[in-house]
Amino acid sequence: MRILFISNYYPPYEVGGYEQLCQEVASRLTERGHQVAVLTSRPEPRGKPVVEDNVYRVLTLEVDWRLPVSAWQQFFFGRKRREAENLEWFDRVVAESDPQVILVWNARELHRSLLQQAENLPSAGVVYWLAGYSPAEPDQFTCYWQSRAQKGYKTWPKKLVGALALRMLAAEGRPVRLRLEHVLCVSAAFRDSQVQAGLLPPHSRVVYNGIDLEQFPFCVRHDRAPQDGEPLRLLYAGRLAPEKGVHTAIEAVGHLVRQVGLQNVYLLVVGSGPQPYRDRLADLRCSLHLEEQVEFRDWVSREEMPGLMRQFDVLVLPSIYDEPLARIVQEAMATGLVVVGTLTGGTKEILVDEVNGLAFPPGDASALAAQIARLAGDPGLRLALAQNGRCTVEEKFSLTRMVDEMEGYFRDIMRDNIPVAGKR
Repeated sequence: MRILFISNYYPPYEVGGYEQLCQEVASRLTERGHQVAVLTSRPEPRGKPVVEDNVYRVLTLEVDWRLPVSAWQQFFFGRKRREAENLEWFDRVVAESDPQVILVWNARELHRSLLQQAENLPSAGVVYWLAGYSPAEPDQFTCYWQSRAQKGYKTWPKKLVGALALRMLAAEGRPVRLRLEHVLCVSAAFRDSQVQAGLLPPHSRVVYNGIDLEQFPFCVRHDRAPQDGEPLRLLYAGRLAPEKGVHTAIEAVGHLVRQVGLQNVYLLVVGSGPQPYRDRLADLRCSLHLEEQVEFRDWVSREEMPGLMRQFDVLVLPSIYDEPLARIVQEAMATGLVVVGTLTGGTKEILVDEVNGLAFPPGDASALAAQIARLAGDPGLRLALAQNGRCTVEEKFSLTRMVDEMEGYFRDIMRDNIPVAGKR
């Protein structure tokens, strides 16, 4: 098959796991003999296009927050020109790669007109794989002009200018309505929430994301108790934001130290996020006197993650919001960490309480502390949960299984499009 990926970012220029997984799936499909090309954004905002190894880094983002100019300046100056250039690049890439399937990976900051142009191609099926947003959501400029000004004195000027901007967008046929005929979602929870909100069609299917099991080998560290000298080692890895509930994990460690009397515990928080929340976490550690028990570290690369995980016993996932399906849970289970997490969103489709991990209510630090205390005193429980976690990932969440399902879905689309394919 000839497959064209469309994504806002692509490694090494990435935001996180979404883009990393894109590259892994593209590589696997290439290894299976498919012709794969990638259409993505330029390495630098408004920088020169770069084309190498079938990766076209040529697009500009609809609103690029990395630029020193404001969103309203980007709207009124050069917006249509940049959009037209993107559409020209799309036509050129399609002409050169001649795709039978276009896989839209993450188009959050891309022009919806580009996706519409893809859907209008008579010779290719367009598949969306979604793990946190829907292309039916308002585009970036619509969201910007509909949102409130961050500073009070700008409220009325933004309302007045925003009303004009929204009328301009409406006159241009915005928001663009996409057909979304072929949609794959990362979890049933995400799909159902999007369907219920009217953002995705009911026929959307689920293809769970996956990990490379060889990259995350099983490593048992559950043959000892903390009183043997080494502390129970807890890991949080991910974005640092209030909805991720990292403060709950730190509060739980404080509860273990003060109320439970478990001094021999260590939590490493790995990740990055908005500075105000990071400051809040640092202040919380200080106020609870946990300088020896809690450490912060900046985000590490994906290549470093397997080695880091092998040093820990437990992964803490304290999310408050509905996680679409956190890949870190799959990685931890594969490596042999026991996952203690909330059952929000898609997490309950992988984490089964008392079977392959332990659960606690969102925001409940004392309940999280109680589950950690159970693990601290029972190496046998840790081992059983860790082994079941590895089996869960092997059965349902491998990268091979994910690519198998995508490949089969693509073939089904091509089979349904036989009259068009027969022209080639």
